[in-house]
Amino acid sequence: MEKPMIDQCRHISFFTGKRGGFTHMVPIIQKIDADPLLEYSIIAADMHMASLFGKTIQDVKDFSDRVYTVETLMHSDSRLSRAKSIGICILGVSELLSQIRPDLFFILGDRGEVLGAAICAMEMNIPIVHIFGGDVTQGGVDEPVRHALTKIANIHLASNQDSADRIIQMGEEPWRVHNVGSPVLDLINQRCFSNPGEVAEKFKLDLKKPIVLLLQHSVTWQVDDAEHQIKETLKALVPLGYQTVAVYPCADPGYSVIIRELENMTKHAWFQVYPNLDYRDFWGLMNISSAFVGNSSAGVLESASFKIPFINIGIRQEGRLRAENVIDVDHESQKIRESIELAIHDEPFRKRVENCVSPFGDGYASDRIVSILKGLELNDKILSKQITY
Repeated sequence: MEKPMIDQCRHISFFTGKRGGFTHMVPIIQKIDADPLLEYSIIAADMHMASLFGKTIQDVKDFSDRVYTVETLMHSDSRLSRAKSIGICILGVSELLSQIRPDLFFILGDRGEVLGAAICAMEMNIPIVHIFGGDVTQGGVDEPVRHALTKIANIHLASNQDSADRIIQMGEEPWRVHNVGSPVLDLINQRCFSNPGEVAEKFKLDLKKPIVLLLQHSVTWQVDDAEHQIKETLKALVPLGYQTVAVYPCADPGYSVIIRELENMTKHAWFQVYPNLDYRDFWGLMNISSAFVGNSSAGVLESASFKIPFINIGIRQEGRLRAENVIDVDHESQKIRESIELAIHDEPFRKRVENCVSPFGDGYASDRIVSILKGLELNDKILSKQITY
């Protein structure tokens, strides 16, 4: 069926600033693209544009030809540069929104560039749809940013009932809040990832031996500790000598020392590191890994679907809902090493992991989300927020 002209469609503009966040949007955009009454555009900024992090804007453009870009990321990992990058984001996104003039603005998560983009839409009276509000973490500024986005947004898509309840407790009107689950599980349930043979060949891995997937970010409330924290993790891995595939952290302050230490580890034949991985390969690695190590939200949100243990290091995901495959540990090398060994070799724990169930939905989140986007009444009521207490 041919789509109507753009002015007859409901236009949803998606904002993305990083690789992982965009993956969550993919199944939603696919369904919008198949619907004759909906239209979309994508605004990509921040990490997507940086060569250091794999220039993932190319992945976004390979996925769609309806992409607008904003250069926002400054080439420094200082706090000052991060603050300036958000300011640049506001300038660029406001210009694009004035050109695109979408009916809805779709944002995800808890990052500073998302807050900058949301401010633009709010000031331009474009209703904002926010997914992953109500979650709890202690990883730094992401925590207050997430809740600030909740107060700015007009429609809330929670990944679980606990988060939906928190949004309502923050004074949001219940009709605005929907528990939809995590859309990334839609793709995982559809097995949209590289098969074991392809992954083993591409990354030169022996499937008969332990494999560790490593992704550790800086903690924005503990930036000065980033070097010590990554060194403790790597110190835990060295005596084990397990095949390890590491991925660069996101562009939060403190990332440069983490990248430096990861690159230094490539002197070990069993260690390899990549600025970025296509989500199909990333999940393909997760699918064959013996354990996932670090502090990434992917460990909490996605690893349970692959029935692998996640060794969650430090406070970055503290308080976040998780399945029974998660082992929480401090930034201490001995404890990290012991946790990895338990995760890989302890049979009772492995059995528990095999039986774990993701608390983030059933793999049909994108169907619910598109239905909500189509059914919203776009009138003064959606913009006129009222606190409920």
